[in-house]
Amino acid sequence: MAALFGRSSALAELHDARRDALAGSGRLVLITGEAGIGKSTLAQQAIPEGPGDRVRVARGFAVDDPGAPALWPWKRVGRDVPEIAAALAAAAGAEPGDAARFRLCEALADAVTTAAAATGLIVVLDDVHWADGITVAVLKHLALDLDSTRALIVVTARETPGTPFAAAHADLARNACAVPVPLTGLPVDAVTEWLSATDGTDGWVAHLPDIVARTDGNPFYIRALISRPPPGDGLSAADEWLADRTGLRALLVAPMTALAEDARTTVSTAAVLAERLSPALLAGALDRPTAQISEHLAAAVRAGLLHFGSTGLAFRHAIVRDAIAAELADDERAAAHAGIAWAMDATGDESLVGPAAAHWDRATTPEAAACCRDRARQAAAIAARDLAHDRAVEFARMSLRHSRALGDPEPALAEQTLALARYEWAAGSMRSALQTSADAVDLADAGDRPDVMGEAALVAQGIGSLDVSRFTVRLARRALRRLAEVDSALRARLLGALAVAAADEAQDTRADALSADALAMARRSGDPRAELEAIAARHFVVSYPQAIDERTALAGRALELADAAPMGRLWGLLWSADIALQRGDLARWDAVTEDIERLAERTGSPVARWHVLRMRALRLAQSGDFAGAHEQAAAGRRIAVRVGDTSMVGMYFAFAVQVGLLRGTAGTVAPAALAMMERAPTLPLITISQAHLRLVLGQRSAAESTVAALRDLPERMPLGPRWSGSIGSLGRVAVDLDDRDLAGRCYRALLPTAPWCGADGGGTPFSTGSNESLLGDLARCAGDHEAAIGHFRRAVEVDIRLGARPSVAHGRLGWALSLTDLDRTPNLARELADQALTEFRALDMPGPLREAQGLADRLGPPPSADPVLTGRETEVAALVAQGLSNKDIAGRLFLSVRTVESHVRSALAKLQLTTRTELAVWVHRHART
Repeated sequence: MAALFGRSSALAELHDARRDALAGSGRLVLITGEAGIGKSTLAQQAIPEGPGDRVRVARGFAVDDPGAPALWPWKRVGRDVPEIAAALAAAAGAEPGDAARFRLCEALADAVTTAAAATGLIVVLDDVHWADGITVAVLKHLALDLDSTRALIVVTARETPGTPFAAAHADLARNACAVPVPLTGLPVDAVTEWLSATDGTDGWVAHLPDIVARTDGNPFYIRALISRPPPGDGLSAADEWLADRTGLRALLVAPMTALAEDARTTVSTAAVLAERLSPALLAGALDRPTAQISEHLAAAVRAGLLHFGSTGLAFRHAIVRDAIAAELADDERAAAHAGIAWAMDATGDESLVGPAAAHWDRATTPEAAACCRDRARQAAAIAARDLAHDRAVEFARMSLRHSRALGDPEPALAEQTLALARYEWAAGSMRSALQTSADAVDLADAGDRPDVMGEAALVAQGIGSLDVSRFTVRLARRALRRLAEVDSALRARLLGALAVAAADEAQDTRADALSADALAMARRSGDPRAELEAIAARHFVVSYPQAIDERTALAGRALELADAAPMGRLWGLLWSADIALQRGDLARWDAVTEDIERLAERTGSPVARWHVLRMRALRLAQSGDFAGAHEQAAAGRRIAVRVGDTSMVGMYFAFAVQVGLLRGTAGTVAPAALAMMERAPTLPLITISQAHLRLVLGQRSAAESTVAALRDLPERMPLGPRWSGSIGSLGRVAVDLDDRDLAGRCYRALLPTAPWCGADGGGTPFSTGSNESLLGDLARCAGDHEAAIGHFRRAVEVDIRLGARPSVAHGRLGWALSLTDLDRTPNLARELADQALTEFRALDMPGPLREAQGLADRLGPPPSADPVLTGRETEVAALVAQGLSNKDIAGRLFLSVRTVESHVRSALAKLQLTTRTELAVWVHRHART
């Protein structure tokens, strides 16, 4: 094989990749280079030869056809791998959306793993530069875990700019399993070796340096050239061919001269048809009998223009096909496109709607433009249904272009522009989608279609960007001015969007009224989906602890309306979980987590699955199982990476940072977290987190200057989403900076949250337990040690009930520190410090451990013997520790209540304690010793 001369290094990489893959370390080989460089020939070497090889082999290929069905290469592979065919069949007909896209990618990745398990699997995907976005998305998804399979995936592609493969190439190449194999032209010595092994090429050897220089060593062009008789003493006879690449066209199409004129017409039309060499389609396009067309194609095979390859009847190379098509005059080419499009339409085959649109697009008549407009609109809908959002965008743009050229009225243009904006948003082209949405609003405004204006304003949803939010507000306000001031579902949805944007600004006090109006109107409209969206808007606005009762009602109603929107049930469950967490009802939290897990299993939603992992990580970290929490969080991060959602990845870092701050190990994650935050929206919570991480890294002055601009945040930030997170985080920074004034400000703002645990309705990534603990830290930093003691005592009571071991230890340490600050009850302070020290050591929390050890050292060793309680005092103290009241104890011991009170006072005095809770702590400790 000519292309293998000079490819020893590439062959070695390919063979090593195959060996590793079949041994259980899957590989993704990316063979790239220009047309004709030998990519497919090299890829063929990955396929074992001989009957002794039991490895399964499959091939797929993309086609140079903008209307090719989505996932065409994988569907071709499915012919040889039933597991992949089954995965594709199961995904067919699913409701479009991110969940369906993720399920498809997961199913195909699982199918590859299963198919490769026994004997190994080799898949060759050719010409992936022509593949659609979902095909490449599957490849990216598969590559994430490929190194744990027995699969070898070999991809050949040109690095054509603007294609899905080109956009993904860098990410694919960065995978641990990737083996990039870029091919360039052959050097002179390799071509010399090649020609020496080829009969009848001696006359070309003297000209090799010039041939290699003028063809850049491209094997296809060299092969085409040396298939001709060699020149005489010089290259004058071949100069025209070698002048440039296009000059080789005459050489490539030379076999056409051996064909009859009608056969040449058939082959030229076949070149315009591109990859789908169907005799029936060509017969329809040329209005000739199929038998005659088949004879023409057979003649082209004999002439060397066509061949029967792994993909069926095809041109010898795409370069040959393109050269033949380029020889046609413009009017001939346009007529060929029109004939092919007509023939495709006549089949009634849905899979040919897209190709027909592409061919109508290249015809030149007004009739062709109208056909293209209609077919492309239909093709866009089909592509979106099949999750090929990039193809949907291409067809929608094509349809809109012809609609404009045909002078369609503004209302029709507005509807098409709205459809394009939705496809662009689904494809992740945010900037284009925003501009297209604005264009749709303009057209709808001019065409008196306020309904389209409203729908266009609502295209951009579900992204935490203030710039996008402000853009949406401008469009929504324009639409509202044009809509009739009567109740409607659309008007309610627009008001909800305004409310969310106002709350996002965290300074706009109109959010509350707007969200309330939106919800009331949505309910009056009787539209369940509008009501559910308005509920979501209202819930976002009231995502702060003090609104827990309203959020409870909203969550319940969301679950009643769950089927009205794809995310309805998940919203209701997540809100219910946050309410349970805030109330400290962990049994309810666990039950809702299980409900979400069942929802994830039923729907395949990656977002639901991610939430389950996030919630489990939170629960494990709260109990002190940091290793288990990290495992769950890491699994969630892998899903976030697969989905490609930056905010979900950001939640992983938020969790990791909070665990690090709790344990005193945040320095290990701070640099990566800071880098992540540089790409996050500019919000107070992000700025405060950056300050905290800089403080962890020893950059105290930078942290202080960052916080300086936010000193008045506790007074000026309105209640709303991120309020408790922002003020709470600012308070923790204030404590670490020993900033008494700022700590006091945060304390006063957060004091109303004392009855609850750490959650606010916004889907907190982390919760340590009772809010009393943070209030204790703030009060102590602000100098109110009496208040701090009360907060820590209550925090310990709650956190013991929650099983929040790290928080219990933290509360005991804070309690001990506050007692020491007041020089009060040293025995209790010592007891609490020792308990905290033991727990911090057991939980591997090095930061708090150092602080507890320092306090224990200051307090010194405990007295040699504890004060002796009488038998009755010991008995009463034990019942106090069980939580019994004085009346209950009196009934249990057949004593008067006054006598019990006397025994309790005596025990407290002997032990230098002040409260029943302190007495209970003393009893529990001595019970263990």
